[in-house]
Amino acid sequence: MQGEERLLTFEIGGLLFAMPIAGVLEVAEMGDSACVPGVPPDVASVINYRGDALPVVHRTRLFDGSVDSAGASEHVLVVSDRASGAARLGLDIDRVLGLVDGAGAISRDGDPVAERRPLGGRVAHILDPARLVERARLTIEGSLPWSERETRGGG
Repeated sequence: MQGEERLLTFEIGGLLFAMPIAGVLEVAEMGDSACVPGVPPDVASVINYRGDALPVVHRTRLFDGSVDSAGASEHVLVVSDRASGAARLGLDIDRVLGLVDGAGAISRDGDPVAERRPLGGRVAHILDPARLVERARLTIEGSLPWSERETRGGG
């Protein structure tokens, strides 16, 4: 199918998600996570990704509590916002399902779920990688005490 993108499908908390494969650098092992100073552990942590700290924002924070928080995830999708091509976010997932043909979607608001559409007899939540990275950034910044936000140039 000419002009079609490929979507990586995966599950989080029993829900089906898909993201353009161009926004996924790789599926990596979760590894040990470390706390971020000033950020509550139920908001975000970091993992070692090729010698750099990769933020992993808790799934219930990224999706406004709409996904179940099962046990510890073994894998993360290393997500890029496409503009930079650099690793920007680790998204903890339950399992990868595979690749499918289909177009991605661009969110028209701040929601990382750009649209929902039928896929293989289920409803797939199509993620916009740029909005997902932005939501993670805002979630982390929003959890910082005011004095740290001002120091870092936020709010």
